[in-house]
Amino acid sequence: MNKRKGMTVFVGVVILVSMLTACGKSGITDTASVVDPGAKPAETKNEEKTDEPAASKLSGKIIISLPNASSTVWNAVADAYMKKNPDVTVKVDHKPADGYTEWLTAQFAAGQPDVDLVANNSVAALQASGKFMDYLPYFDKNNPYTNKAWKDSLDLKAMGTNIEAMGAEDHIWTLNFESVQIVWAYNKEIFQKVGISEVPKTFNEMMDDFKKLKEAGYMPLALGGDSQSMWSGQAGWLVRVYADQYLRDYVNIVRSQDQDFTYLPEVDDKWKYDLSDPYNDANSNVTKDPLRQWKAVKEKEGPYKIEGNPQWKAYADNLKQLFQYTPEGFFGVKEEQAYKLFLTGKAATMLGTPASYWQLPKDFADGTKSGTQGGVKPFEYGFFNMPTMEGAEVMAPARTIQIPIGFYGFVSKDAEQNALDADFMMYLTSPEGYRVYAEAIQNSKDASLSGSPALKDITLPEEMTKAFADFKPIGNTEGIDMPGNILARGLWDYQPSVQEWVGSVQKFFAGKITTDEYLKQLQANIDKNFEAALKEKKFELSDLEHPDRRPPERK
Repeated sequence: MNKRKGMTVFVGVVILVSMLTACGKSGITDTASVVDPGAKPAETKNEEKTDEPAASKLSGKIIISLPNASSTVWNAVADAYMKKNPDVTVKVDHKPADGYTEWLTAQFAAGQPDVDLVANNSVAALQASGKFMDYLPYFDKNNPYTNKAWKDSLDLKAMGTNIEAMGAEDHIWTLNFESVQIVWAYNKEIFQKVGISEVPKTFNEMMDDFKKLKEAGYMPLALGGDSQSMWSGQAGWLVRVYADQYLRDYVNIVRSQDQDFTYLPEVDDKWKYDLSDPYNDANSNVTKDPLRQWKAVKEKEGPYKIEGNPQWKAYADNLKQLFQYTPEGFFGVKEEQAYKLFLTGKAATMLGTPASYWQLPKDFADGTKSGTQGGVKPFEYGFFNMPTMEGAEVMAPARTIQIPIGFYGFVSKDAEQNALDADFMMYLTSPEGYRVYAEAIQNSKDASLSGSPALKDITLPEEMTKAFADFKPIGNTEGIDMPGNILARGLWDYQPSVQEWVGSVQKFFAGKITTDEYLKQLQANIDKNFEAALKEKKFELSDLEHPDRRPPERK
């Protein structure tokens, strides 16, 4: 079997931005790099009965500390697991999302952490240092809760994992078997009151609808605009998602060439450029050479040229139009405040996920979410996909952010503890364990399932199955190092560049600078911060002279 030439593939997650969570909140923060969520969810099947396993011989303790996760849900899973393994103790000790990365980092700084199961997507350096259990060796082992190899119960393609192309140096530090898709949620009652009978399919239709809504006294879009949201939150999603429509030819510049250290023959030999396929540039369909990407940015090649580029100008003009329909004082609005505007019926739309299907009724009744006494009167709501921008400069229909999530990692300990931790995860991903998990979510007051799980042979509750059928996949922009992801909000999440961009885009949306001036400032920002951002990624300018060669390891 052919292997990638010379480059270790750290499968799982390579962190580009901040932690993505999907645990029953109104939204999520930006995410990690993944491979291909384009595969359709596996059909659910009736659970097959298996022979009752022998009495468990496992013993030990597992501590679970996830950010903003539901204790009710995870205690249900823990209790079910302990019934099957009476000599194992599972303790659920979740932490707030705010400060979670700092807390997790401090656990390692103090020595061997007591905690076992964590969300490890925000600590890329700890992953690279091998601080977490490697899932890969366990994939071929028998799952005692299914009586077959563990990998046979996992939809690896939907999880973004291609183990066939992995070598001895590759690792899986984190497991993603849930999913999330960014969609628009809308208040059906408000739409009906202002005479909007159909959801918008194009961006121009949505702008016409927003104009009607604003004239009728409603806020068209509940959206946070503080620096966090602009960079890694909902506002940042829109900035990146809509840039994608104009810059899709990037892949012809950065895709791996035959002699590149990133080239993977079994993948790249059969790839062909096809804009009609929304998953054509997925990382599992074609590999990219990061050095070719950096070189394109430096040399301003094709869509990597911002100033004076008609694609960037058309995109920026439309983006400014969209952001005129956000709340007053937009750049000081936090996402929690924007969510309250939607819950209380003041705003007509918001960005959400399939989890909103179940979460909104819970939050209508929760006064702490709406900022009211005793909750608010529920209203009928619905969903629609990302409307497509149109025009001569648009290359392809709109895609969205649709990725596998979870980011479940176990702190690496001795072989016995690692085996116990892997057994717990085998149970959770089995039909029996996942049924406990899904039913606990359905019955909880503080959790929602974000999308169809990337697991085989499971049976979801009927209501969940019906709901997910309504969310049609339209393609994914997340986890792909395209110009919209690495240039539209400053250079590649390099924080000095990001903060400079936030100030610039505020002036642009406020009408203090023109589109041309905004793009000129963004280009200057990229140029000024280029070398520092390159070094943050452990590259040097000299590496760009030979993009086919693997750079030397740098610490």
